Amino acid sequence: MALARTDFNAVIARDFCWSAGIRIGPSARPPAADGKLEEATMTHGPDRTHSAPGEKVAPATPGSLGLTLEGSARRGHVVNLASKDALSEIFGTPDNAQATALLGHCLNALKPEETGDAGAGVASDERHFMLSIVRDIAPSDPIERMLAVQMAATHVATIRSARWLANAENIPQANAHYVGFNKLARTFAAQVEALRKHRTGGTQTVVVQHVNVSDGGQAIVGNVQHGGGGQR
Repeated sequence: MALARTDFNAVIARDFCWSAGIRIGPSARPPAADGKLEEATMTHGPDRTHSAPGEKVAPATPGSLGLTLEGSARRGHVVNLASKDALSEIFGTPDNAQATALLGHCLNALKPEETGDAGAGVASDERHFMLSIVRDIAPSDPIERMLAVQMAATHVATIRSARWLANAENIPQANAHYVGFNKLARTFAAQVEALRKHRTGGTQTVVVQHVNVSDGGQAIVGNVQHGGGGQR
């Protein structure tokens, strides 16, 4: 079943749309003429393959993100939207085209086995995690949106590098993965600082507390511990 490219704003009302090989559409899928669930046709990935003949896809239930993700990098990503604004709410932009492009950036940063191709179930699928992190960062302008996507990608890459380091079989491998892990961790810290400076304008708030001591009194600066048993 071939799917025509449609306008994103009309996708909820009529059809699915394509963006960089990603199928985006409503979560409620209409049954086929014979009453069975429709087959999923996907054309994303290096091998440009389709789902196997007769392979049926059950309707997905949207989670807190307002969408669900099916398929995989090799077979094609299928994004089931609960509402037409789901992606806009995740990425903090009213521009649906920009939100769709940022979704593609999130998916492209993942290895195939991190997007449903590993065959190990939800535990190996990082797609929902990536989008939930972007949503929780709550970007409010283009810079924050790009930083949020980069931060989510950097975190996943850092954990991936840590896994490789944990499974290193010799010293050269361990050294290489340690260097990569260390650089990624530093990059993430720099991204956090960049986001903080962008949001605050680079200013830091310093709280100065004044202590007034009357004549004959004494002031102690530092941690004060009250005496316990055995102390005089």
